[in-house]
Amino acid sequence: MSGNIKKKFGAFKIIGILVLVLVITIIAIPFFIDANQFRPQLESKLSAALGRSVKTGNLSLSLFSGAVGVDDITIADDPAFSSSPFLQAKSLKAGVKLKPLIFSKEVRITEISLDGPSINLIRSAGGLWNFSSLVGVKEGKKSKTTNSESGDFSGEDIAIERLTINDGTITINKGGKASTYKNVDISAKNLSFVSEFPLNLSADLPADGRLSLEGTAGPISRTDLIKTPMTADLDVSGFNLIESGFASPDTGFDGVIDFDGLLISDGRQVQSRGNANVDRLQIVKGGSPAEHPASMEYAVNYDLAQQKGVLENLKMAYGKAAANLNGNFQRRREGLTINMRLLGKDMPVEDMKTLLPAFGVVLPKGASLEGGVLNADMTASGPIDKINIIGSTDISNTSLVGYDLAGKIAALAQLAGLQSGNRTDIETLASSMRMTPDGIRINTIKLVVPAIGDLAGNGDINNSDQSLNFRMKARLKTSGDLGQELAQFLGGSGGNLTIPFFIRGTASEPKFVPDLESTAGSILESQFSGPGDEAGKSNVGKAIGDAIKGLLGD
Repeated sequence: MSGNIKKKFGAFKIIGILVLVLVITIIAIPFFIDANQFRPQLESKLSAALGRSVKTGNLSLSLFSGAVGVDDITIADDPAFSSSPFLQAKSLKAGVKLKPLIFSKEVRITEISLDGPSINLIRSAGGLWNFSSLVGVKEGKKSKTTNSESGDFSGEDIAIERLTINDGTITINKGGKASTYKNVDISAKNLSFVSEFPLNLSADLPADGRLSLEGTAGPISRTDLIKTPMTADLDVSGFNLIESGFASPDTGFDGVIDFDGLLISDGRQVQSRGNANVDRLQIVKGGSPAEHPASMEYAVNYDLAQQKGVLENLKMAYGKAAANLNGNFQRRREGLTINMRLLGKDMPVEDMKTLLPAFGVVLPKGASLEGGVLNADMTASGPIDKINIIGSTDISNTSLVGYDLAGKIAALAQLAGLQSGNRTDIETLASSMRMTPDGIRINTIKLVVPAIGDLAGNGDINNSDQSLNFRMKARLKTSGDLGQELAQFLGGSGGNLTIPFFIRGTASEPKFVPDLESTAGSILESQFSGPGDEAGKSNVGKAIGDAIKGLLGD
């Protein structure tokens, strides 16, 4: 019995000694193997895999973790884009297969982990990206084997078992404008040329935004990474249109978007569907951010090859007001161009009034609209930084509150028998317009105020200072002896009186100025038509003009 115990003890002792020798050997191997001898092979394999020149610094070997540590790594950019590095990092850890490394001195990479890399992404004027060519295997080159155990990911079906990027910084350059994305984390397993693999990405966006993507990608495109199929859930918060580089500050187009949806790409077509909220929306230069966020349900299809897409029936809601946006967009050398139509019917004015400033529509100081509905049919077209918006709007059965319109046009109100007050009922306010980065052109405007009459005309609103230049005519319903007599004198019919005037000043403080020249000319034509003494007409016209000038308080 004691002999058996001694034999077992002896066996355990031998096993223990062997284990100890093995551990000592493993610990000692790195001291006898200069990891830097593998640098040319490592650089060659990384360069072949990426299709870019890769340079590394000092190498260190850790057999316990089965990894090669790399100090300083630089990946060159596509020379068609830049001579500066595409990627730079202080350290890289490459997982390797130990058996080939120790016995055959062959580097077979299974894993890559990058800490704190700086990545420079560039998009050309034609819409191409510098990362698109990050593929070493080109069309028509077959895989060496379908066995993922080879570990040589240059051209293999399993490109790499694990890819990890931690705390990266990505700078995106588009048209000379740069945006920086920080705290970029990317992880993927079993990257493959023949099958799907899991992919996760998160990043901090400019101006405190956040992006996260979780789904599957693959097979990896052998010709263009952007053509790699993908299905993923996309969640973005705080996407600032200007800080992200999507819109230029010169355009006035601005806002902060939160959206979540599904992103599907088959390598040719990209589809995205989901929901979005736009806060602080501004459409034109000279406008101001909307007070409340607008919500959207969107569906977009995009053709990668032709770089154009279709927006399918985007539903936009602002309070209880709803409108549909349809159209298409395309990336050209001069930038993104759009052709969209916005159609809104019977939208409550109460909900829309705080959105109007986003379009550059400003009411007089202290004024607001109450009640009624708004209809709009607008078309936006052209480059995103030079959008032209044309269309028509009409508001019916609303009231202008907090602004004494009768007091501002006191003489006209007196002729119409209208008393001053802070409320003016409006039956119709309709207009056709064109909005550009420079300003708003109102081609026709028609305002029907039952208590006063009809006002019509056209003019401009300058986006830089909100200055007004309108030429108008007021067709008044006269009341009282003065109004009736003046209407009869000026040739008005049915007790109506037409008086031309200008609207000057600014949108927040408009000024109503009589058009004396037109008024006098109209009087002379109606009262002194036919041949006669021109000097006499001139004197009469001047006298009438002076009288009306005094009447209107100018």
